[in-house]
Amino acid sequence: MVGNSIPQLDVEIPELSQVAFVVEDLEDGMDRFEGLLGVGPWQVYRFEPPALTDRTFRGESHEYSMRLALAQLGETMLELIEPLEGPSIYTEHLDEHGEGLHHVACFAFEDPHAVVETFEDAGMPVIQSGNFDGVEYWYFDTADELNGTIFETAANVDSIPEPEMTYPE
Repeated sequence: MVGNSIPQLDVEIPELSQVAFVVEDLEDGMDRFEGLLGVGPWQVYRFEPPALTDRTFRGESHEYSMRLALAQLGETMLELIEPLEGPSIYTEHLDEHGEGLHHVACFAFEDPHAVVETFEDAGMPVIQSGNFDGVEYWYFDTADELNGTIFETAANVDSIPEPEMTYPE
């Protein structure tokens, strides 16, 4: 896409809340970020049923699961994602690009549902979504518009449950 063909959305991003990477092995990823950049401790979660519901992938109801780790780096959350079961945007990324930067996210919108509608109306549909124990999330088809990067938003992020574990323990 060049010049005027870029959609002009009426969305103002108040912050970049998260930068996320897909990894083959979560512990290896956490060790690398801790060893090279001093990032940690990590809060580790399993996103799978029964806590994970309403899953969609490329417009269809779909089953997938993943493990993820969250750590703060200044004001920004870093996320590492290891896909577990089922095709997902994470397995697609590993197959097409290998490990690496996957998406950026903003969790500070006053009305994330309106943001979802705005992206979809602009021709950038939700390519994956779900609900993790009350935290709704949506990934948008923005790779062409954002130089290969997917954009995510979520609702009720503050209500995320306690992690499965902290790493290192």
